[in-house]
Amino acid sequence: MMQNNAHKRTSRGPRRIRVGPRTQLACVNCKERKLRCDDHVPSCANCHRVGLTCLVEDPCTRRHQSRNYVETLEGRVAFLEDQLQRIQSGDTGSSMRVHAADDAADSQPAASKAREAEDSASELSSKVGMLGLRMDGEEPHYLGSSSAFAFSRIIHSSLRQPEQRYRSETFGFPDEDTPIPPTCPLPDYELGITLSNVYFENIHPQYPFLHEPTFRSWEAGLLEPSDHIETLDFDPIALFFVNMVYCVGALLLSNAGPLPRQLYLSAQLYIDHVLSRDNLESIQAILCCAMYSLRSSKGPSIWMLSGLALRQCIKLGYHRTHKHFGLTPNPLKQEMRKRVFWCAFGIDCMAALTLGRPLGIPLQEVDAEFPIDIDDSCITETGVHGTPRSSCSDPPTTMSTALHVFRIRCLWARTHASIYSDAAVSNPNHPTYSTRVKQLRTELEDWIASIPPIPARHGSALSIFATRDWYDLNYSETVILIYRDQLTGHTNVEDSVFMECARAAESICHGYRRQYIGKPVNYTWGTLHVLFSAGLTYLHCLWTSPAVGDAVWYDGMSSTLMDCTMLLVVIAERWKGATPYRDIFEALSNRTTAMMMDRKREQWMLPAPSTVSNPVDQGDLTQWMADISNVGMSDGIDRLLNGLIGDFILQEPESEMVSGSLEEARQGSGVGGKFN
Repeated sequence: MMQNNAHKRTSRGPRRIRVGPRTQLACVNCKERKLRCDDHVPSCANCHRVGLTCLVEDPCTRRHQSRNYVETLEGRVAFLEDQLQRIQSGDTGSSMRVHAADDAADSQPAASKAREAEDSASELSSKVGMLGLRMDGEEPHYLGSSSAFAFSRIIHSSLRQPEQRYRSETFGFPDEDTPIPPTCPLPDYELGITLSNVYFENIHPQYPFLHEPTFRSWEAGLLEPSDHIETLDFDPIALFFVNMVYCVGALLLSNAGPLPRQLYLSAQLYIDHVLSRDNLESIQAILCCAMYSLRSSKGPSIWMLSGLALRQCIKLGYHRTHKHFGLTPNPLKQEMRKRVFWCAFGIDCMAALTLGRPLGIPLQEVDAEFPIDIDDSCITETGVHGTPRSSCSDPPTTMSTALHVFRIRCLWARTHASIYSDAAVSNPNHPTYSTRVKQLRTELEDWIASIPPIPARHGSALSIFATRDWYDLNYSETVILIYRDQLTGHTNVEDSVFMECARAAESICHGYRRQYIGKPVNYTWGTLHVLFSAGLTYLHCLWTSPAVGDAVWYDGMSSTLMDCTMLLVVIAERWKGATPYRDIFEALSNRTTAMMMDRKREQWMLPAPSTVSNPVDQGDLTQWMADISNVGMSDGIDRLLNGLIGDFILQEPESEMVSGSLEEARQGSGVGGKFN
């Protein structure tokens, strides 16, 4: 176009020289080499041929800049003005709507505004779905795939929940209304690097669904100062992932204030663009949202998000070995496909077992390989550089911890399939039951014996991941998982089973106390669940097994119960939804301590009690049970609770009535909770 215009001017006569910053000038490189410059935008042919950045000298400022400097600035200003207008009008086209309604909008009836919001969101999800059908980045689907339209509708109903009613819903318990935090620009360079370093040191070791070098290139393009305007990138994909990584990193800091929620809202401005691609990056985006929900007391359901990510993986064939694909992707994409699948599978397995639900995909349907045990920096689009880790004695890589996490999640999946999913063979009297349990225990012992070395840290641990305690806690949790079905539903259980479970529960209570009390590690919903279930298991063993009662001493029992109670108290101070867990465990713990002291007063050489403990109020118990049921727990934990209360708390005449109300409270609760 510019060449044609120049030709027309030349044909009319002498060319008029325009004086000003937009005058077409020979670039600096052509001037220095005394070459003829063709004035092409954004790079002349000479610079393009030798791979140099094509710059011209501004006649006024003498500064070297790109030839389309002003046009690029105008484009940026237009983009920012458009984004500002969308935010102010409430039509961001994003998952998180920032409510900036004027006085006239405030006067509309609530029902009318709700209908308008729903219509707008539905229309948007339809557009997103249609975009997904013709996006250049869309990958081929694996067999009977569903449309992006259906997927975007699901995303509309799950990811949009927090901003449509952005309350302080901690673990499913509505708290007082809190104002919607505004979105925020990206932090400055130093803070941004700090937040991303926190993420990759504390979250990435267990959930490596992002490629750190790729992320660092996005981060550099958005944060690092640049002398060349053409290098500035406003790619919504980069903006989404940088905001989400900073958001999750900020959640790990104790003094972050509203910054995590602001960054989360900022990221949601770009999520529709990422999801509409219906490819690897769309799954990574869902997993980023799952990381937010795992670390925050707010956010969409973890079970829903992990299920969405897992189904997208299945839809794209990531659960199958790469040999099933006709075309082999580049090594980086091939490794990231494996990573996102196993991360989604692991989170789904954890959420499903927590809630007592089926797995998103049976393990026997999976033949995808594990990712290579090698550092992120060694994997590029052109190949894998370096030698993967192959021995337990080799130094750990950025993938070593995650691979061991994937293995324990596979063991959980096999435990679920072998013990919990098939009622016909779950009875301990079944001929193969004992063999299956022994096989699972053997696999668990092999797993704990082969843990990788703990990676070195540049700062203090802000997450329990990649610590020795994390492996020990998962080992103990798996022991309880293997035997819990025997504890809660069967008679004539061997004393060794109770002893194993009591020791495992004791180890969990002490391990969490070491990690959380007096350290900057934040609590999560998963912490609450594991700790509460371990405490109940310990109480159940004390009440049910004479062997455990005979083996325990007062100091050991008191220390275990105190550690569990102390942590529940601290968690409840932060999250209101944890209050019923704290209250009911304190009541059960006090009654258990009194029972054990009565039984073993002489052996423990304890003085006679000076006062009689007050009985537990049955109305409080009913309310606590209902609250816990609303949050969501697995059937095994529900049975432990009902068994403990039915056996030794409710011995009054009206106990039958109260037990019935507890059971109704448990069964009448269909939804709720962060995992739910």
